[in-house]
Amino acid sequence: LLRLLLAIATVASPASAASASGAAGVVIDPRFFIAGGTCAAISHGITTPIDVVKTRMQSNPEKYKSLLPATALIIKEEGAQALTKGLVPTLVGYGIEGALKFGIYEVSKPMAVLAFQKLNNKLNRSGGTGPLPFLLASIMAGGVASLV
Repeated sequence: LLRLLLAIATVASPASAASASGAAGVVIDPRFFIAGGTCAAISHGITTPIDVVKTRMQSNPEKYKSLLPATALIIKEEGAQALTKGLVPTLVGYGIEGALKFGIYEVSKPMAVLAFQKLNNKLNRSGGTGPLPFLLASIMAGGVASLV
């Protein structure tokens, strides 16, 4: 997974060609992808035991009536490791999704701002770009991450 993320993040960008022409380039920093993937995996992995108990409570409400007694019963009957069921798929799935969402957002943000600046110049508008480029970058990142 780390190799895949690094390969995606180190793809040749137009930055080298753009720097020769003096235009702003795109910087693809693998740290964006790594940070996004790590944070998403950790934040969703931490909640796995709660999700296991919640799922048990939904599937068998007569046996598992509330959170703490249900947790204690699962540990008593199956051991503490039962609370980590589904942890690996959660870490992998949300790690990939978070890496793509955060990484693509950070890479596309400057491109969207530049596109809006060019549009403003073409329309002879003064002032900043506002929040629209950031909204566009987040929609693109969320869309790509959802498709994968």
